[in-house]
Order: sequence, then C-alpha cells, then structure tokens
Amino acid sequence: MQKTIAASLGIASIALLTSISAQADFTMTFDSGPLSTEWSGAAVWSAGPAGWAGGGSLQTTYAASGWTGWSPTVNFDWASGHQPDMQAIAASGNGHLSFDIMVDGSSFTPGVSDWYNASMAGNSDGGGWTQIDNIMGAGPWHNAGDNALYVTHVDETFAQMGWTTASTWFQINFAGNSGASPLHYYIDNLAVTTVPEPSTLALAGLGALGGLMLFRRRLA
Repeated sequence: MQKTIAASLGIASIALLTSISAQADFTMTFDSGPLSTEWSGAAVWSAGPAGWAGGGSLQTTYAASGWTGWSPTVNFDWASGHQPDMQAIAASGNGHLSFDIMVDGSSFTPGVSDWYNASMAGNSDGGGWTQIDNIMGAGPWHNAGDNALYVTHVDETFAQMGWTTASTWFQINFAGNSGASPLHYYIDNLAVTTVPEPSTLALAGLGALGGLMLFRRRLA
C-alpha cells in the first residue's frame, strides 16, 4: 500500500510540473526557412552567422548607421495560431519571453571602431507600448578589425513586456542602433514559456520527497 502511495505521489508531482511547464509554451528555432507569416519588416531567414552552432536564425540588416526603428515585428495573433497560447500564458501570471540575439562583428565597416546596441518593445491592446532599451547590455563596443560573433541571451517577463491578462493581441518590435556602422543582427531560439512559481515547485518537490520517504520506509 505504501509503495503504491509513493508511486502515486511521485507520478502526481511529475504530472503537476509537466502540466505547468508545458502549458501553451512554444519556441521558434528558425532551423528552416522561410520565415513564418507572423514576421514582417526587415527580416529574412538565414542559415545562421558564422560561428553560431544554433542552426538557422532570423537575420536583420541595418544598412544605415544610427537608429533604425522597429523592424522587424512579430505578431502573435489569430492568423499566426499563437493567440490562444499567448492568452493562456498571460493568464498564468508567469509568462516569459526569451531569445538569443547576436551581432556579427564582420558586418561593421572594416577598420572602424563603433558602439552598437538593440532595443525591443512589447505592444498589446492590454498594456500598450512598452519599450526596453539596450537589451545587449551596457555600452557594447566593437573594436576595429574584430570579426567575432557576440551573443546575448535576453529573458523578459510578460509583465516587463507590458502583456497582461487584458491583452487579446501581442506584438514584439525590434530596433537597432549604432554610431556610424551598418550592422547584422540575428535572433534565434525565441521561446514563450510559463515558468512555475517557486511555491509550486516546492509543493511538487515535497510530494516527490514524501513518496520517496514512504518507499524507503517500506524497504526498511
């Protein structure tokens, strides 16, 4: 009997975590092209920059120096099929948006040192326009002749993006900025996820631990 209870508690704990973590989550890996129709603006599918092991990615080229605003854009709407997922994640109160953004050092003007960065904005009918600047950190600098690929992992909550339970459509906008050089940005592994609260994780962990203790007592 105790063995049965232990197994049931362990299975229930795993099922709880699985149902929470998998609820409506989705990822865009860009491993094959072309880009899906929810993307618009200055974005094309790319096999990925040199030195990137993550496969295909979204590529945006900002040919002019200075601020290049709000392109590309991705719409998580009914046409994209992600609208119900986004609303379910927003309703959970624990939604996160994460992605890798890369800047290709070889895209800078040869022999020129320059600063660069990127901005993003969440937009929705529930929260309006929420702009987040300098997503690649404070003061990235490119030295002349540096052809390296620089990768930044970005993770923002739905609250930081301005997405709320009142939102019925969701949008992300990207922008680039630099001093005097054109840039190539790449975005990969864009994931929208439900992150369980620590209390929920603790509850599931206690259930699994309790099951293991009962099973151990049974063996003793």
